[in-house]
Parts: sequence; structure tokens; C-alpha cells
Amino acid sequence: MKSTHSIRHLARTLLAFAVCIGSPAHSVAQLSATGESADPTRTTDIETKPEPQAPSASFEPYLDGVMNALFEDYDLVGAVFSLVYDGQPAFSKGYGYADLESRTPADPAVHLFRPGSVSKLITWTAVMQLFEQGKVRLDAPVSEYIDQFPTPGSYGAVTLEHALTHTPGLEDGGIGYLFAESADDLVPLAESLATHAPTQQWPPGTAAAYSNWTTALAGLVVANVSGMTFEEYVARNIFEPLGMRHSSFDEPLPAPLDANMATGYSDVGKGLEVLGYEYIRNFGPAGALAATADDMARFIVAHVNGGELNGARILKPETARLMHSRLFGPVEGLPGMAHGFMELWHNGHRFVGHGGDTIAFHSDLAIDPDRGFGFYVSFNAPDGGQARDVVTRAVLNYFYPEAAPAESAPPPEGTAERVANIVGAYRANRRSHTKLEAVAGLAADIPIVPGNDGRIVLALPMFGGEYEEVEPYVFREVNGRSMLAFETDASGAVVRALPSMPIIAFDKLAFHETAGNHQLVIALALLAALFVVINAVRNRSAIRASGGTGARATWTLLGLSIVNLAFVLGFVALFATAVQDPVSAMFNFPPTGTGALLILPIAGALLTLATLGFGALLWARGTWNLAKRLRYTYVTVVNVLFVLVLNYWNMIGWNYY
Repeated sequence: MKSTHSIRHLARTLLAFAVCIGSPAHSVAQLSATGESADPTRTTDIETKPEPQAPSASFEPYLDGVMNALFEDYDLVGAVFSLVYDGQPAFSKGYGYADLESRTPADPAVHLFRPGSVSKLITWTAVMQLFEQGKVRLDAPVSEYIDQFPTPGSYGAVTLEHALTHTPGLEDGGIGYLFAESADDLVPLAESLATHAPTQQWPPGTAAAYSNWTTALAGLVVANVSGMTFEEYVARNIFEPLGMRHSSFDEPLPAPLDANMATGYSDVGKGLEVLGYEYIRNFGPAGALAATADDMARFIVAHVNGGELNGARILKPETARLMHSRLFGPVEGLPGMAHGFMELWHNGHRFVGHGGDTIAFHSDLAIDPDRGFGFYVSFNAPDGGQARDVVTRAVLNYFYPEAAPAESAPPPEGTAERVANIVGAYRANRRSHTKLEAVAGLAADIPIVPGNDGRIVLALPMFGGEYEEVEPYVFREVNGRSMLAFETDASGAVVRALPSMPIIAFDKLAFHETAGNHQLVIALALLAALFVVINAVRNRSAIRASGGTGARATWTLLGLSIVNLAFVLGFVALFATAVQDPVSAMFNFPPTGTGALLILPIAGALLTLATLGFGALLWARGTWNLAKRLRYTYVTVVNVLFVLVLNYWNMIGWNYY
């Protein structure tokens, strides 16, 4: 396997992990093409929109052509697809294999695939059932329904509405605990949520940041209020009435279902390998579902038919309409959040849906509830993340033909000033803020730079591009449909960027927060440490002979330099294994030996304090000549900055679960 493929897969794996058992709504790559805002010229009356093109004999060969091309271009194993049209199942088909070794053809009626975060739609349907029964209030603090542990609330109480829209203000994470390596590692839902409770970083309801923990918490609300386990509740109240006999949140899967479970595959640069069953029950309501494509079609039918399938009702019509309606959106004209569903605009039409990624499986579900239309697709190999995006675009383009992109227009007055206010470094707010896994953000920030003719350039792979302003602080992709808006504070300074993904924002970074400046500090600290060590070796006899404050200061600085070098080299060596095998890192993080390694930054911080003290003495007593004191002071200042950088990235102390 080519090294470039390994690097590409590593990036996809980390992205999938970051979004969790789920691409939030849709993957980043997909959203760049299909997550566009509503066409500003469109009518707001949905009834005036033309009907989607009806299925015809040409759709199957059309989809076959798309799939055949994907199986040629990507490392895929199998896929399943189901389509709902006019409120009824209209088409389903399998492609490739459910298991590569046995060459078992994928069957949408038989083989269970893992929908990942599409599972959340089941969880939110369960919540809305309890809501319509008057057993929960969406605007009530979640703490009213949770008695096992205190819920985060430093900036304000989290409600079910916040959970439905991913606006609880919580940090996110999951490396080492979101997935369980075996059934022996599974723990009760309440215990897992209590152990891995995130901190609240900003007031709820102000900015969206995708949260698996909060969705799993909503599943615990379902369990507590109903008096059943979450798995029992959805089986009785959703799967059974809809006839979804091949669907389950149970882990391990019941034997009859497990016999038809499609094999999931991973790839860390050595070719496709069997991954084994992915246990997500520790956060089960956020992504533990296993289901056939035909069962997912039944779920779609119920939603597009106002909560009913063949006489069985899981939601009242008004509840279904409410669930599909917009609940949160920071900027008018950009996709927002419905009640658990995420908005997607494609070719001038509004859809709601959700995407999902596990390590092996990559899925998507989208519906047009006003037209009785929807589809579900799932792949069982890593490249399925990209293939899924292509299928989504192709299916929507077939039924809702593409409109021409809006033509460029002269920028509004004041664009140059606003661009100057916008450019800078940004970082996704959906991340760990307080744990060691946050260090992944040290790799790079998201740069927004000025382009030509008053445009801006989002310099980021997969969903970057050139954007032009269409109204103050709202930009549209040039020759595309993705949107990018910017939020300002009371002083008019830009504080965050809002892409066409309603579940994430990019915070603008201050000068002292950027990864580039932190990388520079680390580089300077390493160079300074090398200089000190080399100088001490060359002048060891003179240092020993000098004695006094100067000698003690030098030996202290030498000790600090050795500690810093040892920590950086040890960290790189230890975490190189996670880069080489990111799949294993998802189960086993932090790497063995991390606890011992993190003693070094604490020792370094103490030695840095000592060098500050010695520096003050050197200047007060006039020890050494001016040039030597300045060199000592420079190295000390660099080491102080190094300690601050390590602390910023949670590397001082044992900040992991």
C-alpha cells in the first residue's frame, strides 16, 4: 500500500474519530458540496417547489454506474442502499460483499451494517416519544431526569433542547474510551457517562459543537424516565412497532442477528484488515445501532409519513413535524439543527438527516419529509467515508436536479475592512479542551487568508476553498454552494466562523493561542536545550571550577534542558505508535508509559522556577558578564514559554481518563 494512502487514511480515521461514530450530519467532504445554504432567491413556500423526479427504470442502472465507479476508485468491500419514495419503500440493493473472505454478497434485507451516528435519530425519536407523552420537557434541565451523577453546568443548565441541537457548550473527546475493544470492556451507560463527563466551556445555546456524550446522556434520560434500559425501550417502542426485526442496540448482538452482521474492515496502510465488532455501548445511544438497510427504510417511511408505518404509529403527526422543524441556527440562510435531525440544503431543496462513521462503517440518511422521500446508504470499509459522500450527491442530484450556481456579484461596501477583521487562525470548537487528547490540535490551525478581489480563502483540505462576500460577514463559495458566516462580539471583532455544518464552529484564535506560535516556542526550547547541553559538555571543567551561584545556575539550567529534551523525544516516540496505528489508539489511549513520561513536564516546571530564581540572583549580584547573563535570561524566558505551552495543551499533570 502506498504511503500516501496511509497518510490519507490516517487523516480520515482521525476525522471519523473526531466526529464520532459519526459524521455530524454529513462528513466534512460531503458538506462542502451538499451542505450549502438555502438559495437566497428561493421561495419560502415549500408547496411551490417542484416534485422530485420519480424513480424510473433508469435509476437502478444509474446507481449501479455510480457504485461500480466507486468500487474501482476506492478500496471498498460492500455497500447497502435503500430508497423511500412517496412514503413507501421503492428500491433497495446490495453491492460488493458483506464479508470479503467468504465472498458473501451484501444483501440490504439480510446483512446488518453499523449506521454510526445515524443511530442518534433513533435516540431522538425516543426522546420525542416521551415528550409527546408529557414525561419530559425539552426546555427542562437534563438534571431533572438524571440522578446518578451531577451534570455539567458551569455556564448554565443543559436542557434537552441543547442536547437536540448540540449546543450544551461542552467540550468533546473520546480517544481511548468512546469505543470498547471487547465485550469485557463494556460498562453501564450511567457509569460511563459519569466517568467521562466533559466540562462546560461556554454558555449553552450560544454555539453548536457536536457532542456524543450529550446524546448518550439523552439515552440515559430515556432509560431513567421509562424504567427500562435504553436498548429495551427502543426495541419495544420503535423497532417492534415498525417491524425492524433486524435492528438492535444490544452489544454483543443477539446470536440470530450476529450471524448476519456484515464484517467491518480497517486500513492503517497495510491493506484491508478485519476489524471485528465495534463496541460502542459505553456511549451506546450515540452510535451503537446495527441494522439492515431495509429496516432503516422502514424508519424513514415512518418519519416521512408523520410517524406512522402500516398502521403502527411511533409519533403523532404534529410531533413528527416538530422533530423535522428548525430549532437552532446561528445565522439565517445557513443550515441549522432540527430536533436531532440536521438540515441539509441541496439544489435549492431542504432535507433533514444525519451521517455516521464508526472506524469501519460509513453511512448516511437523508429525508425530505414534505415529499415522502428519503434514502439510506452504508459502506463497511474505510474508503466508504468518501464513497458515501459521492452516493449522497449522486442520489440527490438524480431526484432533485442540480440548479446552476449563483453568479458572482460585486462585493458589498466595506468588504475589505471586514476581510481584514476575518483573516487569521481558527480552531474547531468541537474538541477536547481539558484533556491530553487536545494535543492533536497542536498539529495545525485552520488558516483563513485574504484572496483576490475582496475574497477569502479557507486553506484547508477537503472543505477549503475561495469564498466571496454576499452580505456583510456572510460568504459563499466561488463556483460552489457552501457558505461561511462570521460572528462578531460587541466590539465588532470576529470571534468565530460558522461553516455549512450546523454542529460545529471555528473559534478565532488570539496570537498567543495559535499552533504555529506554539510550535515556534517548542522549537526554540529544543534549540536552547541543545545549546545548553553542548555548552555544558564543552565547558564542564570550567563550570565545576567556578562554584557559587553561577555554577548552581548553570547546573540547574542543564538539568532543565535534559528534562525538556527527554520529554519531547519521549513524547514523540511514545505517540508515534498512535500515528502508525490510529485504530489501536482509539481503544488504547494514552499509550502505555504516558503516566511516567508526564512526570518530566512537572519536573521541568519546577526547574524552570528555579532558573527564574537563579536569574534574579545573577542580575542582583552582577554574576557573569552582561552577555552571559542575557543568554541565561533568554533561555529562561524560552523555557517559561515552553511550560506555558505544555500547560495550554494539558501536558502538565495527568489530564486523561
